[in-house]
Amino acid sequence: MLGAAMGLKILLVDDENQILRLLRRILNRAGHEALTASNGDQAREYLAAEIDSLDMIVLDMVIPPRGGLEVLDDALGRRPDLPFLLISGEEIDQSLRQRIETINGSFLRKPFHPDAVLRVIAGVKTPG
Repeated sequence: MLGAAMGLKILLVDDENQILRLLRRILNRAGHEALTASNGDQAREYLAAEIDSLDMIVLDMVIPPRGGLEVLDDALGRRPDLPFLLISGEEIDQSLRQRIETINGSFLRKPFHPDAVLRVIAGVKTPG
């Protein structure tokens, strides 16, 4: 495994159970704590309760009921410095890619190798 920052608390949001379980296992093996949500409503509950203790959010762009970008906007509205990784099976347009880069986020297109996620997390700078 790659040398990612250890012990990060990461919220994973994806409506595909298999991906959620795989990512949680990868992150736990790398020494991180992974909270999981299978939809936007669960993600918002975690954000309301855990926003100050989260080090990062990893979320799929297409999740019910409203979508990953709406959850991301909610998270960044509460914590503008919260690092994030958007994942999607679809390519994103240039304007969204620029927005992600401007606010220091990352994007991975599915399918991706687990090491790609760990590389993104390795670059996360936590406050303090």
